[in-house]
Amino acid sequence: MIDFAPAAGDEWDAGNEAPDGDDLELDDDLEDDLEDHDPGEARIEPKFANVVEFVQGYFLPVIRRRISDNDGGLSWDSRWWAYPEVVARLTALHYAWEEARVSDSASAMSSWWIQHLEPHLRIILDGDTGPMANAKADRSFMGWPAMPSDPVPAAVLDALLNQNNSRTEG
Repeated sequence: MIDFAPAAGDEWDAGNEAPDGDDLELDDDLEDDLEDHDPGEARIEPKFANVVEFVQGYFLPVIRRRISDNDGGLSWDSRWWAYPEVVARLTALHYAWEEARVSDSASAMSSWWIQHLEPHLRIILDGDTGPMANAKADRSFMGWPAMPSDPVPAAVLDALLNQNNSRTEG
């Protein structure tokens, strides 16, 4: 059970191993940078250096769902890193989480949950059509094949690549 009474220093503990996300530790160089530069110029280092650290250090300990065994419920494969779409979505979630974590907005993390996590999670864990929907315990499923694509005709490619240029010139 969570103790909602504020502890000393307005801190509270949920009683689990999930990181709270607000324990930013600045090294001496970064503290000097923050003091010497305009706040708009300072760069705060991410809590998690990459998507693997984010998944292992935050996503897996915090996001907990009842995973089904290929019966159309929620699907997850412990080899999440083998699915390009899952890696791309988790990377996007990581970047958005880091941005929300350092935001001055009190509602930034709530927005991350609602606007970022939930839509991606619906796709990632979808047991019918999601990227890991046919994941099997024997690890024989390696993900859906890439969608087919015909080569882009040269004239269309040129038009696509130059569409922003024509907007700025006119």
